[in-house]
Amino acid sequence: MRLALVLSTASLLGAQSRQPKTGPADYHVHVKIDSVTLAAEYLVHSLPNAKATLIANDYLVVEAAFFGPLYSRLNMSPGNFSLRINGKGRLLTPELPGLVAQSIKFPGLRPHLDTTGSVVGRFPGDVNNRALTVTEVNQENQVEYRVRYASLPEGEHSLPRSGLLYFYYNGKTNDIHSLELLYDGPLGKSTVKLLP
Repeated sequence: MRLALVLSTASLLGAQSRQPKTGPADYHVHVKIDSVTLAAEYLVHSLPNAKATLIANDYLVVEAAFFGPLYSRLNMSPGNFSLRINGKGRLLTPELPGLVAQSIKFPGLRPHLDTTGSVVGRFPGDVNNRALTVTEVNQENQVEYRVRYASLPEGEHSLPRSGLLYFYYNGKTNDIHSLELLYDGPLGKSTVKLLP
């Protein structure tokens, strides 16, 4: 029993973040900042993983990865990043994984604009007043877990480390002609051109 608990805890702790690709060259673009390399790839709306790709239509998704010397650690945060579209306008900042998961689970619901509330039956026996089934709850929890698991982790972590950044965007991706990922964190400042 104790061994099973230890193995279960170890597997949960080991699954705290997305595994980076083999090296910086495996990403679309990369830039060296001091002794660390920041690599990035623009994934449009997709969140790939081993099971299946999730689509977040309301978000632009960027994978960011840090590679450094052996045994190096870095204090990282999604808040260290912003996104510039077409070289102008306001910078987009990353959104919380929970908002992204809600957008995937409930397409069309705009968590930025809508308020939340509960649905109450109009009368006893109302067919629209039903509880979620166990299967629906499990599917929702899986989406939440997969989005959170894929996200860039917060705090100090050993390198290499990677994760997804989510930027709310309600425009058309065809209108994006240039895309820059801006980093401003413990390593200093840097810009990675994702498009073109």
